[in-house]
Amino acid sequence: MKTPYRYLLGIVVGLAAGFLLNTNDAVSTVLNTGVDLAIRLSRYLLLPLIFFSLPVAVTKLRRTGTLGALLRRSSLSALVATAALTVLGTAAAWLVGSGRIAVVPGSLPESPVIGFGTIIHSSIPLNSFNVLAGESSFLLPLLIPAFLLGWHMYHDREIAEPAFNFFDSMSRILYRTNRYVLLLMPGLLAVLTASAVIESRKIVEFQRFLPILGIVLLLSVILIAGIYPLILWLADRKHSPWKAMAGMSGALLSALVSGSPLFNYGNLTRHLKENLNIPRHSAALIAPVYLMFARGGTALVLSFSMMTVIRSYSSLEITLFQAAWTALFSFLISFALPASPDRGLTAALVILGGLYGRGLEEGWLILAPVLPLLIMITTMLDTATGAMLLLLANRKSGLEEEDAVAGVKF
Repeated sequence: MKTPYRYLLGIVVGLAAGFLLNTNDAVSTVLNTGVDLAIRLSRYLLLPLIFFSLPVAVTKLRRTGTLGALLRRSSLSALVATAALTVLGTAAAWLVGSGRIAVVPGSLPESPVIGFGTIIHSSIPLNSFNVLAGESSFLLPLLIPAFLLGWHMYHDREIAEPAFNFFDSMSRILYRTNRYVLLLMPGLLAVLTASAVIESRKIVEFQRFLPILGIVLLLSVILIAGIYPLILWLADRKHSPWKAMAGMSGALLSALVSGSPLFNYGNLTRHLKENLNIPRHSAALIAPVYLMFARGGTALVLSFSMMTVIRSYSSLEITLFQAAWTALFSFLISFALPASPDRGLTAALVILGGLYGRGLEEGWLILAPVLPLLIMITTMLDTATGAMLLLLANRKSGLEEEDAVAGVKF
């Protein structure tokens, strides 16, 4: 059975369990333990896989003379895509919107906002070995020394080749080990799905959030199933864009259910290589960077959510200035979340609410009950956007195999 169907089977089992199980303390304890175990298993190889793969990627790309081109194309496409998605989210909220939500503030979730000074301090520790045992949710301190190692392994091949071969060997071993960990993914998704359903059942007056959830999900489906394939087709008419998006379906399902790019990273890596034919050295460099900085889906949902909050707290219509302000700062904030890959939307709402002021510093709390669901949709859209941009950059840089055909291969 191919991966997407196995994942769907796990999700269906989780949905059934979530609706059938009673929400008592015993069930909650078992599920919380299962969710914690699922997160730990999915992240178990995350840091080693990135640390040993990224230097190999930088060295190989420098040797082929494609490092600069790939970085330029990836950066530019991420900026353009994020800007477009921000405008789309703002325009959809302004022109269509999800109506006003009753102002019933939810409880304040744990704030994931990390100051700029703390990010700089954590990114350059006094002892560089600390990055190997640091916080697994903050990848930037790991990426910096990994990039430097790859940059300098390019020079003096006689000296660097043993180190390069060691890193390359470890990268391949970890990739293979990751494939075996992914055999557990259907069961992990079943546990996460059941937990999400049970938590959603606890939301009071869930129907008042249906418009915003429905519109955000509809926008995501239109983008993933329609607009992204169209962009891929316009960029390269020799390959079927729908086969490429189908090849990413397993990674998108995992992203949606987990709501965590870190949970999904190992799964995404395999889909990029085996289904989209993106070489290891391309994905190993760009995917972690996109995970931290290319957050177009987050920008879309952030702008839509903030416009909904403004409309809910005001009896007046939203002005053009408010819409433009929301779009601009949603775009900028989406690049300022490297320390919050898993709860980026919450951190972004905290920052945007504080910048907006006018008594709405905590206005976003009216969305607190459904923030986990919005984060799930955001993660799926971020993952699809990153995969599409990486595929485009890979093709334009001439890194794709000539006869490679994307599709569901495992």
